[in-house]
Amino acid sequence: MTDKFVSPGTPCTPHQHELLTILIEECGEVITRATKAKRFGLDEIQSGQEHTNAERLAHEIGDVLLMIELCEERCGVSRDEIVRGMEHKNEQLLKYMQTSSDDYAKEAVNG
Repeated sequence: MTDKFVSPGTPCTPHQHELLTILIEECGEVITRATKAKRFGLDEIQSGQEHTNAERLAHEIGDVLLMIELCEERCGVSRDEIVRGMEHKNEQLLKYMQTSSDDYAKEAVNG
C-alpha cells in the first residue's frame, strides 16, 4: 500500500476558503456575461434589464477585480506575481492573437 500524499502547504483558513469560492463564482459570472455579449452583442439590452451587455460585463469584471484585491490582502496573492502574469499574457496575446482592433474598422469599411 502506498502512502497518501500530504501537502506540505498550510491549509486555507475558512475565510480564505470562502474568498476563493467567491472568486471562482465571480469568474464564472464573467464567463457567462462575456458569452452573452459575444452571442448577442455588446450593446444589446436584455429584456427586463436596464444595462447593456458591455455595462453588465463591466460590473462583473469589477466584482472579480475586488475579489482579486481581497485575495491579495488576505490570501497571500502577490501583486508582483499578478503583474508578471499580466506581462506574460500580454506577450502571448501579441504573439498569438489572430485579429487586431484595426480589423474591425476594415470589416466595417469593406462591409
